[in-house]
Amino acid sequence: MSTTPTHTQDFRDRPAVDSEPARERDTSPWLWALLILALVALPAWWWIRNSQENPAPPAATPTTSEAATPQPLPEAANQRPATMVRHSAPKAAPVLRDRDARPLASNPVPAYPARALRAGVEGTVTARLQVDANGRVSDAEIVGRSGERDRELDHAVLNTVRDWRFEPAVHDGRAVATTVQLPVDFRAAQ
Repeated sequence: MSTTPTHTQDFRDRPAVDSEPARERDTSPWLWALLILALVALPAWWWIRNSQENPAPPAATPTTSEAATPQPLPEAANQRPATMVRHSAPKAAPVLRDRDARPLASNPVPAYPARALRAGVEGTVTARLQVDANGRVSDAEIVGRSGERDRELDHAVLNTVRDWRFEPAVHDGRAVATTVQLPVDFRAAQ
């Protein structure tokens, strides 16, 4: 009987030998930096190219007949995938709500006539003003009085309010002429 030496090796005692070289296992930091740069730069480049290529046209409000008729797309838009076309909604003009005419804060207050003040004349004078679409008083008249009737109070009110300016009244988004009633109180300080 011949004895042949058997070679039994214990693989646990030997250092492991991989078939992959070390440079393929470890990813280089330069490769990661290049990948991150590509992920940031490519979308930025695409966005800049497309925003310069398709400037937003001036917003025009279509008439009702234009809105109902479908408009053909430009040739360049027909050839692009829909995901690359950037649409912008037209900006609408601000809508002004209906409002009455309002006097400006810089308007002077009617002066209390000195003779009426010395005489102790008091009361309220109501003036009706016609205000045009530009906010100017086109006509003024006295329509009511309470307290003592004094012509000097009436003249003081009319002479002052004829030069007043208003924010014009607005109806359906447009400035319009209107009528304003303005009470002015004359009371002596006590």
